Amino acid sequence: MDKTKKIWEKAKRTATDKEQIKSTLSSAGNKLKNLAENSRELQELKSKLEILMRMIQSHLAGEYRSFPISTIVLIVFALVYFITPVDLIPDFIPALGFTDDASVVFLIARKLNRDIEKFHLWEEEQWEQAD
Repeated sequence: MDKTKKIWEKAKRTATDKEQIKSTLSSAGNKLKNLAENSRELQELKSKLEILMRMIQSHLAGEYRSFPISTIVLIVFALVYFITPVDLIPDFIPALGFTDDASVVFLIARKLNRDIEKFHLWEEEQWEQAD
């Protein structure tokens, strides 16, 4: 079984377990903090990961439930792939290590663009209501 398929299977299992999702979010948050912020590409990666993490956190908290389980599985897949140290291009390889991570995250974010836009609108409504 190739690594991507293993990660996909793990993502499907994780997406149905609230505690595993929380653990994945924590790991992704820790890895995200360690990313260097000196390039536009890494800033974009960080931004995409942050929105995906907020989407899952809002879903877990029961605050936002407007996306299907397939969206949750794709987001969890992106996060699991991001935190997995041994993927197509290992993260320790300078300049290339995050290339495959970024590719996966950007691909999934593009696929979930409509869900992300709806979530952004929902977040804006929440901020306006808080004022």
